[in-house]
Amino acid sequence: MPRKKKLNSCIAESELEEECLSEIEIWQEKMCEAMDLAEGKCSQTRTNAFISLTNLLQKRVMLDFLLGQHETLSHLVERSLKKGHTNQEQIEAARLLSVLVISLCQVQEAEQSTTDDNFSNIQSSSLYTAALNGFCLLMCVLTPNTLYTMAQSLLEEFYDLLGHDSVELRIQAGQGVALLYQLVRQHDNEFSWQQEECLCQLLQELTTDSHKYRAKRDRKEQRAWFRDVVHTLQNNDDENDMKCIEKVTVGPEHDRQKVLLDTWCLKTQYKALCNVLGEGLNTHLTYNVGVRDVFNLGPPPDPQDHTDSPALSRSQKKINKLKKSTVSKARQQTRKKNRDNKATDNTYQD
Repeated sequence: MPRKKKLNSCIAESELEEECLSEIEIWQEKMCEAMDLAEGKCSQTRTNAFISLTNLLQKRVMLDFLLGQHETLSHLVERSLKKGHTNQEQIEAARLLSVLVISLCQVQEAEQSTTDDNFSNIQSSSLYTAALNGFCLLMCVLTPNTLYTMAQSLLEEFYDLLGHDSVELRIQAGQGVALLYQLVRQHDNEFSWQQEECLCQLLQELTTDSHKYRAKRDRKEQRAWFRDVVHTLQNNDDENDMKCIEKVTVGPEHDRQKVLLDTWCLKTQYKALCNVLGEGLNTHLTYNVGVRDVFNLGPPPDPQDHTDSPALSRSQKKINKLKKSTVSKARQQTRKKNRDNKATDNTYQD
């Protein structure tokens, strides 16, 4: 009897492993189906297809598959950005493009082809904050000398946006100010804006904003961000900047790594990844070589597990659950047998 149970357990584990190996093929089929739907005539169908493609790319890093399909995906995104019938279609197409660029960030040729798309026809106001975030990401790769030549005019633009009605846009503008100051001071440690007194006064007001017509959560988030922004402007030395450092833990449970966000560049890049990848953040931080290089996380886990580790993780959970269930059942049977023997002994004693 025990041998039969052991045999059944081995068969169940083997079936789960086969199911795990087929999940990659299932993922690829879903990608192809969604890409076909993205070519449909109905705007809602295309929008749903873009959402599906975004979710699939967030959950898995499949570089080999994308290298053969990125041109098709780029074409689908470009067409919807230029000729999309609804704002929602353009928004979802832009989200898909962001995830696609991140997924291919380790391949320069592929990334270049995905970034040539035309955004000029997007009219939705909901994308303005995202556009500013994208510009801040662009500043992260520019040299301090280049930014120094642009700093005065850029700060004037940021200053105007700090008074916008949108909390998200104000916060993003504030982050842009801090990022610009931190980068430009690498070129000129004594850099200051022509209207820095007005800027500092406005930033101080935003750190104590208590207007009741704003949501309590928005006020709290705004005050926290702008305190860090003010601190960056008022302190040039590294020791004082230690107050603005953040520490985050990333990666799967079995291989956690700590990331030190000690510059506004890293903060901006990490925040952008959080917004774009959502629940897929840990997957890309674990297996996406380009993303890991940004945060100096070293090489990814064993290449053999690079593509199917997320699926193996789910499969392993099922196997562990099966083992626990088998052990628990055996334990219960043993306890029941002992209780029966004890009850029988008590009967004879009576």
